[in-house]
Amino acid sequence: MPTHTEIGEFIWRIADHLRGDYEKNDNEDVILPFTLLRRLDCVLEKTRDKVRETEAKVADKVEPDVLKKLLVGATGVPFYNRSKFSFPELLKDAANIKDNFGAYLEGFSDNIKEILYNFSGGEEKGLAPIYETLARKNLLYLITKEFASESLDLHPDVVTNHEMGLIYEYLIRKFKEGAAAGEQYTPRDVVQLLVQLVFADVKETLTKSKGTLVALYDPAVGTGGMVTVAKEYLTGEWGLDPSNVFIYGQELREKTYAICKADALMKGDDASRIKQGNTLSDDQLQGQHFNFMMANPEFGTDWKKIEDTIRNEAERGYDGRFGAGLPDVGDAFFLFLQHMISKMTPVDKGGSVIGIVANGSPLFNGDAGSGWSDIRKWIVTNDWLDAIVALPEDMFYNTNIATYLWIVRNNKPADRRGKITLINGNQDRFRTLMRRNLGKKRVELTADTIAELVKTYRDGEPVPKLAQVFDLEDFGYTRVVVERPLRLRFEVTDERLAAFQQSGFFTALVQTKKVGDKAKEDILKGAEKQKALLAALAKAKKLCPCRNDRAFMQAMNDALPFKLTDALVKALRASFAETDETADKVLLKPLADGYDHATAEAEPGAWYATDSNLRDEERIPLKTDIDAYFAKEVLPYAPDAWMDRSKDKVGYEISFTRYFYEYQPPRALKDILADLEALDKEADQLQAELRA
Repeated sequence: MPTHTEIGEFIWRIADHLRGDYEKNDNEDVILPFTLLRRLDCVLEKTRDKVRETEAKVADKVEPDVLKKLLVGATGVPFYNRSKFSFPELLKDAANIKDNFGAYLEGFSDNIKEILYNFSGGEEKGLAPIYETLARKNLLYLITKEFASESLDLHPDVVTNHEMGLIYEYLIRKFKEGAAAGEQYTPRDVVQLLVQLVFADVKETLTKSKGTLVALYDPAVGTGGMVTVAKEYLTGEWGLDPSNVFIYGQELREKTYAICKADALMKGDDASRIKQGNTLSDDQLQGQHFNFMMANPEFGTDWKKIEDTIRNEAERGYDGRFGAGLPDVGDAFFLFLQHMISKMTPVDKGGSVIGIVANGSPLFNGDAGSGWSDIRKWIVTNDWLDAIVALPEDMFYNTNIATYLWIVRNNKPADRRGKITLINGNQDRFRTLMRRNLGKKRVELTADTIAELVKTYRDGEPVPKLAQVFDLEDFGYTRVVVERPLRLRFEVTDERLAAFQQSGFFTALVQTKKVGDKAKEDILKGAEKQKALLAALAKAKKLCPCRNDRAFMQAMNDALPFKLTDALVKALRASFAETDETADKVLLKPLADGYDHATAEAEPGAWYATDSNLRDEERIPLKTDIDAYFAKEVLPYAPDAWMDRSKDKVGYEISFTRYFYEYQPPRALKDILADLEALDKEADQLQAELRA
């Protein structure tokens, strides 16, 4: 029996017939709907005659709605095809295949036609776009024949629903191999691990009663892989009644949504719970809550197209879904996670568990006070983050970047409250190389690997080199602004005097908006001020080089017939001063009354101007005393520094590298030299062989 990969490859090769007539990027517009149609055709094959007999008996005797129910009853699945055609029967009349194919599609029940509209461009375009281009290019018969081949047996007793899902994903991945890194499809080994993590400690709760109802939800449902595997796990491994496990999802892409919804129909699920649209801007399951949620939002997906909608909802605070904050517009991960948190079942009704796939950015992007950090702070301080599992690299088809599984829940067991477990699965011993790469996926997780990671999470205990358990505060820090005083040295040189006379402050003294005699009067007054400034600067020059801002400004003030203004102080510093570490500290108000050195040193932030070029920030762990840290880590290296505590901000970040870093000493020099000598000998030998 062929594997799902072999079947997928067989279907993929059918696209060779489209070469030259279709652009490569358009091949999926043919292959995906035909794959779905072939599957539907196989599912309905055994009951096709019964459907036709049922319609022939009662078509003119019952209302249309009653007839539909009877036809569904005849098929045993919630859809049917009432046309006189099947894929093999379409091949019997090559001359009329276009018309017959149209009749075949129109014969499907409304729920299937709604799915097919997602391949044709919408209901307003009808179903013709699925086949009319093929007919125009004289390819419809050939493609139908290829899909009707006995070699492509998609009957349910040959290809299970689970395997069919894998075939869809194989084809989609093949079509998307040139897509951006974020547009990944979740490998089934990752799905298996995520599902088992989500259900790691709830078996007793879910199996203690036969009537337990379970709602599964994926806001980026794709082809439905996550919710499908989750349901199969609950019903197959744990024996839950399938009729008590409900799947929900929403998908943006029409074609992927169509496959997911068709798959749900064929499995007997209520396909109306699968929605199409943008989850973040148009939540079509508003007000609903779910017991278990899983998702793999595309890495680094931007939300520019829906930015106004998202920001408007964020302004509603916690009355909306995005009250904790907004990440950068270039990454929607934390929007999806906040959306899922908004759908958690209240704790008094059992609570919820969320499993979500992420890249590294959500762990550490954004400093304290940013949307990223505020969202992390909100999740951590509410004690919702339970664990994060780092996966090996090279796990996904379209990207080899580091990936992580977040487990977020509002129903932590008592012994896990106030704690967060980090599990480092990104180790060589978890990297099982595949026999054949699938795109960029070179590594897979074995059943044993999955079992070990799940057990480590379930135990919630430290394991050397594998797992660490932290308090919530361990991920928090206070960002403290450290200031240094401004120190200026004054020099009055001819070059600086010339530049000062061209400055905006100096030239503005003789400019006015007035007219007539009043203008002349203002200009004369301004000219007198200019003359007085130059005379005062000539006297102050005698103090130079002057390393005391207060002394320089006092000299200028004493020599001027008018008061020293803030604007003039600024202009003098800009023209005649430069920073000098040996100079005295600059006072905020150079001629301030009541200045006392001891008082100013006790409150430097209130008395001294700051040097923005020397401003620094310290990120001090929440568990560390800030004053003690400052005294130990800052003052020994900058004795004149002080902290501006009015600018304190608390941030949260999670650094796997810091927590699991292991120092690797450099290789010994003699070993490196030995390797180089060996390479030289090898090169000499190769050259000798070439000359021989």
